[in-house]
Amino acid sequence: MGRGGRGGADAAGGTGIINSRGDIINSPIEQSHPVDVAFGAKELNQRQQKVLDMLPDCGSQVIVNKRDVSMLDLAALTSDTGNEFAMFTCKGKRMIVRGDESSVPLFESDIIRLREEGYRWSGHTHVGFTEAHLIASDGDIKVLSLTGQSNSVIYNSLGKYALIQPKEC
Repeated sequence: MGRGGRGGADAAGGTGIINSRGDIINSPIEQSHPVDVAFGAKELNQRQQKVLDMLPDCGSQVIVNKRDVSMLDLAALTSDTGNEFAMFTCKGKRMIVRGDESSVPLFESDIIRLREEGYRWSGHTHVGFTEAHLIASDGDIKVLSLTGQSNSVIYNSLGKYALIQPKEC
């Protein structure tokens, strides 16, 4: 759903965003939902596949337009590949990093550099289908601290998500 909008259905039964004048605008992001990908009901859509093609290996990074990828897309990529993905956002662009089945290879110096360049940690994915896969690791909390942010998100392979916040003492 877009900022300030609300979901609605058009005359053809599709969904879109209703703007302030009440006009329905078709959503610019067509989704292959992670659940559908996980259980083989759908393949990645063209846009999701294009992002994946730009990230062939663990450690691959790509910068794309902000409107071209969402966290739900990364959850679909995780569902399809069994790999974690991280997203950092700065103004109108997003940097996506591909990991492996249990982590995304970023060093402290990488996180600090991204923060200094104005990037925010939008979130990352964990491979798995349960609520347990939405629990932040000590490494996740450390990245949050290095970014100087108060929160971020974790998505699992089904597209469910949880907020990451600093651990309480």
